Formats: sequence, structure tokens, C-alpha cells
Amino acid sequence: MSRKVRSIKSLQEQLSCAMAAGLPDGVVDACGYVGHFRQNLLPAVLPADFDSDLRQGDRNELESKFLALHSSSALAVNCFAPFKRHLFDLEIAGYSGFESLEFEKKCPTGLHSRRAPNLDVVCQSPDRVLGIESKFTEYFHKKKPKFSAAYEAEIIDERRGHAWFREMVRLQETPNAYGRLDAAQLIKHAFGLAHSYSGAEVILVYLYWEPEMPFAHPLFQQHRNEIAEFSDRIAGSGPRFVALNYQSLWHEWAMVRANWLVSHRKDLLNRYAVDLSA
Repeated sequence: MSRKVRSIKSLQEQLSCAMAAGLPDGVVDACGYVGHFRQNLLPAVLPADFDSDLRQGDRNELESKFLALHSSSALAVNCFAPFKRHLFDLEIAGYSGFESLEFEKKCPTGLHSRRAPNLDVVCQSPDRVLGIESKFTEYFHKKKPKFSAAYEAEIIDERRGHAWFREMVRLQETPNAYGRLDAAQLIKHAFGLAHSYSGAEVILVYLYWEPEMPFAHPLFQQHRNEIAEFSDRIAGSGPRFVALNYQSLWHEWAMVRANWLVSHRKDLLNRYAVDLSA
């Protein structure tokens, strides 16, 4: 095992330890997992807000990955679930006026042989759809892009002329273009959103976690650099792409003075605002 891999592993272990410190003794095991999904929820989060959504997804999240303190699905649920009861207060990257919020939403790409991608969160207003892909520690580990031949063969509508499609072709030719950003997954989500909501304004939000001090490891800056490059390459195409870290979102919510959100934001920061620079 290389020195760099050990360093990244150490960051993840440090993160789990810091998050576990705020939970009762014995709830979290040595690998950073809780025994039941309810133990991974913040006080304002009710199972009724998300349980049916997640159980309709493809990945059986509640009995597996959701149990990890570093689960991106749990992070998204802990962040957004209470808004199902308070949609009027929801604002994301300046967008508001949402009338619905769903977790693990299937957005078919229109390809006959491919399963529909699941977006972590989809928020809708009468004329706008905002899809959110949540990332916690996934980008700590490199992932090669993979596209089936169906994407190039079966996408023959207006999506074929967009920068999203051109970036897919580029990644097939240059699979090492990104080391931290899972650009292939974002492209598939973009194809799904564009096909599923062709009559609305569509925004794909890449919402990612960072430690309080992002200089804790060079991978955080590498990740930011790759987000910036990807944003430039697909600029001007639909869906619109917005990259936002969770800290910026929670700062945005500080402007909303609803009492429940003031308390919920405090709980989010207590759990997830972790300094890994020590």
C-alpha cells in the first residue's frame, strides 16, 4: 500500500472518529457504521420523510451504505429530509419556490438497455427541476469512467449536440482526464434529467462535502480543480451545471430565520463540520 493511500485512509478514519464523538458510546463500530439507520439521523429528521423514497431505489440504502457515518445518502437525507415539511424555506444555490422533494429519484435516460440513474435528491417547482448528486468521501478514491455503447448509439436527439455528449466522448478517449471527480456519473445524470424533464428548466447540482480546512490534503484542491475544469467544458449546455459544497449551502441557509432551520443547521454543523487539518 502506498504512502498516499495510507494518508487518505487516515483522513477517512479521522473523519469517522470525529463524527462518532458526538454519538452515544457503542452506537458506532470500529469501521464507522451504526447498527440501525435511525442511529444515523439528526434530531429533525423523521423516517416518514424519506423511508418510502429510499426503499423504492435500486440500492437498498437503508440496510447497507446508509449505516456509514460517511454515507453520502445519509448526508443528503440528514440535510434535506425536514424540508419535506417546510418546502417554503428551501433554497439551494439561489433557487427556491419548490413544491416537491424526492430522494433516490429515477430519471430515465431513454436508453432501452440501461437502468435509470438514481439522483440523490430531486426538487421541483412548476417550471424548474433541480437534481442533486451528493458526495461525501467518494472522491477520496479514484474511479475510471465507464459508458456502455448504448449511450453513443442510442442518444440521437438534441442531447447529442450538447457539451455533455462531447465530454462523454472525450472521457472515452481520455479515461484519465479526471482523478477525483466522477464525471461519468454526472454526465449520465445530465442525460437522464434532460430526457425526463425536457419541458422545464433543469439544473444539475453537484453538492459535495469538504472538511472545515480543505488544505488538510491535496486531494481536496485536486477535486476543486477538476470541478472547475468540468464546469468549463460543459458550460452553456442543458442541464445547467452548478457545483456547491455543503458548507456554502449551510451558509446560505443561515439567511433563513425560521426557528426550526436555525436548530437544524446547528445540528448539521455539529455532525458534519469536521476539521481534518490536525
